[in-house]
Amino acid sequence: MFRAIAALILASTSAQTPATLTSTAPWWERVTVTVNDDGNAQSCVYKTSLQPTAAKECSVSGNEASAMKHAGASASKDQVTRITFERRFDPGARPEMAALQPGEVLLSSRMMALAIDGKGAVKHCTVVATSGTVTPQYGCDEATAERFEASAAAPQAQARSPEREGYMTILVYGHSEHVV
Repeated sequence: MFRAIAALILASTSAQTPATLTSTAPWWERVTVTVNDDGNAQSCVYKTSLQPTAAKECSVSGNEASAMKHAGASASKDQVTRITFERRFDPGARPEMAALQPGEVLLSSRMMALAIDGKGAVKHCTVVATSGTVTPQYGCDEATAERFEASAAAPQAQARSPEREGYMTILVYGHSEHVV
C-alpha cells in the first residue's frame, strides 16, 4: 500500500512549495496524506518551518487516490495509512540522515548536495545518498528548478559571489494503524 500512496504524496507537494526558499537557515516542509483501506484520501495536510503558525489543508484528486486501489495494494479493513513526503534543507555541512519515529516505515530517502549562486539559482546538484524501496520522484532536475532567495550583496558582487552550499534531503515514509 505504501508504494502506491507515495506517488500520490509527491504529486501533492508541488503546489504547496513557497515561491522563494531560504538558503541561509535550515528549514523543512512536509505533506501528510491519510488514506483509508479503500484507497480514498481522507485528509491532506501541509506544514513548513518557513510559516510555522499554521498547517494548511491540501488536496488530492480522486483519480490519484483511486489509482492506489488498482496498484495491487492489500490492506485490512478498518486500517488507515499516513504517508509523508518531507523535504529538508540544511546550509553548509552535510547533515546526518534523519531518524524515523517508532512505527514509521522508510519508503525512500535521497540527499543532494546543492550549490546555489548569488541570484538564488541552483547551479550544481549531486545525489550523495539514497535508501529505501521506492525511488523518490524528487531529484536534481526538480532541485535545480527551485528558486532560493538572492544574495544580499550588491548586483555587481552577485556575479562574483561564491556559491552557497547546502543539502536537500527528501524523505518518504509511512505509518499504518487500525481504526478503533
